[in-house]
Amino acid sequence: MSLIEKEAFIAALKSEITATGNEGDMSYFEVHHKRFGRVYDFLRKKAEHKQLKVLDIGSHYLHTSVLAKELGCAVDSMDVSAFWSLPFVKERAAKHGLNPIIEDDLSTLTVPAGKEEHYDIVLFTEIMEHITFNPINFWKAIHGMVKDGGLIYISTPNSLSLPGYVRTLKNLLGFRGVGIGVEMIHHSVTYGHHWKEYSAGEIKEYFEMLSDDFEVKVKKYSYRTYDLSGPHKGYRLLANLGNRLGFFAEDLEAVVTVNKGSGWKLASPNY
Repeated sequence: MSLIEKEAFIAALKSEITATGNEGDMSYFEVHHKRFGRVYDFLRKKAEHKQLKVLDIGSHYLHTSVLAKELGCAVDSMDVSAFWSLPFVKERAAKHGLNPIIEDDLSTLTVPAGKEEHYDIVLFTEIMEHITFNPINFWKAIHGMVKDGGLIYISTPNSLSLPGYVRTLKNLLGFRGVGIGVEMIHHSVTYGHHWKEYSAGEIKEYFEMLSDDFEVKVKKYSYRTYDLSGPHKGYRLLANLGNRLGFFAEDLEAVVTVNKGSGWKLASPNY
């Protein structure tokens, strides 16, 4: 598809989202719509010659699920009941022919019957930083669902972004602490906290520890350019600079190829 077709799709999705009148739906799209364009390009290249089977984990408001469906993919959309109980999410899934999967505890995820080596691509966008449980069994289940040669597409914040680096250094020098701030803990729902953000090197190490079947490629990028007017000017300035430098860009895109044969390395620890 051409750039014009991609932009037309993004514009149509925006109109559909605006029509819901849901503030969360609209604000999430406004922040992430350029990232959606990047996911669109990734899937378009893979879906040129066959219909892909896609699992969208953390499907949220179904923005990426709709995107994948638009490209001809068969899409299973997985998220917690808190999202699947929203009327506009149910309506969107029905409208676009998405298959809902309600999963309230990813830590106990197993391979569903009939889904062994089923998916060509698993989308795991903006979810990795929210995981609070030991992920070994989760990724073992995903490994079992993905076809040999299949892909896991991950997007997640870069822990070594320039604003994050400076903020951590400032908090350390001021003896304020490390990690996410108390204000974020109090002012966000549990699903909203970035409990652990990763560097590119950590993502590679993460999957290498799990299995030699995982071949990981990570790119640093950003989908945002900040206007320097308004609040938080210091953050915006640092973010723009870091994004231009590349190494300190705000975001990571990891593509994990699953080449089966080596087996699994780790077992979940016990209490």
